Amino acid sequence: MVKLANPLYTEWILEAIQKVKKQKQRPSEERICHAVCASHGLDKKTVSEQLELSVQDGSILKVTNKGLASYKDPDNPGRFSCVKPATIPKSVKGSRGACNELRNVDWNKLLRRAIEGLQEPNGSSLKNIEKYLRSQNDLASIFNNPAFQQRLRLGAKRAVNNGRLLKDGPQYRVNYGSLESKGAPKYSSTFPASLPPVSLLPHEKDQV
Repeated sequence: MVKLANPLYTEWILEAIQKVKKQKQRPSEERICHAVCASHGLDKKTVSEQLELSVQDGSILKVTNKGLASYKDPDNPGRFSCVKPATIPKSVKGSRGACNELRNVDWNKLLRRAIEGLQEPNGSSLKNIEKYLRSQNDLASIFNNPAFQQRLRLGAKRAVNNGRLLKDGPQYRVNYGSLESKGAPKYSSTFPASLPPVSLLPHEKDQV
């Protein structure tokens, strides 16, 4: 079984990358490890391992320039729009090409589509959301991507953090309270917006 990065640690690493960039510095492995260790108390070895796993599953981009490696957020790569072919893991070469095909995916839209399509009164688990999306023929190019499952988990966590989704245990609901300006919800009575968002725990399982 292929080992995947912990979505929470990936999020911390992405935050560290943005922090280093704001300081007008290159997001090197050393600086990223220092930032994560300082902010969250993880040891350097764990951060380095999670950084490598995140690169392998496509959650983070690794770009080499003049022999120096830098790390980027795929959703906000800055002036580097593509990863050099040499930096793409063999396991995903050919399936993604030189650019990350999942970079432009609107995960909020896909998550909402799945939850509304499932119409589960108590909310939907990430496992059921993934199954639903895999059943949609028009999404074949997305769910066939080796990094799909990891990016879906990360997308769900970000959606909870920005208030688009509500999380109650393993169940996710659409937070229609944050979408009022975009029109009335389809199933407003099925998914109440009164429940407060629940943050992911540090030991959140990789599989659901």
